[in-house]
Amino acid sequence: MTGGQRARLQVVVVGVLSVTFALLAHAALVDGLPPMAGALLSLFPAALLVCWLVSRARHRWVAGLVAAGAAALLWLGWPQLERHFPDLFFLEHAGANLALGIVFGRTLLGGREPLVTIFARLVHGSLPPEVQRYSRHVTIAWTLFFATMLIASCGLYLAGERAAWSFLANIASPLLVALMFVAEYGVRHRVLPDWERVGILGGIRAFARHFQSARFEAPR
Repeated sequence: MTGGQRARLQVVVVGVLSVTFALLAHAALVDGLPPMAGALLSLFPAALLVCWLVSRARHRWVAGLVAAGAAALLWLGWPQLERHFPDLFFLEHAGANLALGIVFGRTLLGGREPLVTIFARLVHGSLPPEVQRYSRHVTIAWTLFFATMLIASCGLYLAGERAAWSFLANIASPLLVALMFVAEYGVRHRVLPDWERVGILGGIRAFARHFQSARFEAPR
């Protein structure tokens, strides 16, 4: 199997797992799955994030101890989690959009290089001025997208519209992200017709390479 085939297979597997998780999460919030199932599902995204942070931490043993302590507290507070797992789903969705909005938006300030420009430079090397301007505009678009998603998530959940919020978080959000990628690809073809084509997978690989070397200081 070639590298390209492996990459496409990974995308398919991740896609299938993501769709399955989204449908189960929506069922837990709307259709009334058992509280234990809802609590376990709500922990899955947080567990993935913790594992990733521990793997990227400079002092993994310290991060591992912190994660173990958090797991112990979670065990002790399990009855509360079963009663309030929808709140954890909300915090994960709103928190993810807030974090991504900050990650993209902060690169637009203080003379920094916009994040999409960094991705483009990882793929192409040096960039002509028109590509730098375009990639800055794309960074702005993603920042506004995540800010809009954050506002919509908070508005629906805090208004008590759980079914509508679950549809937004579990069904609409991934579809809208995919639509953003497709729309940007189409706009890029019109705005930069002579620029080298890089598909959606190329952009995802650039994103992964950018964060592959990231390191986080574990709490001390």
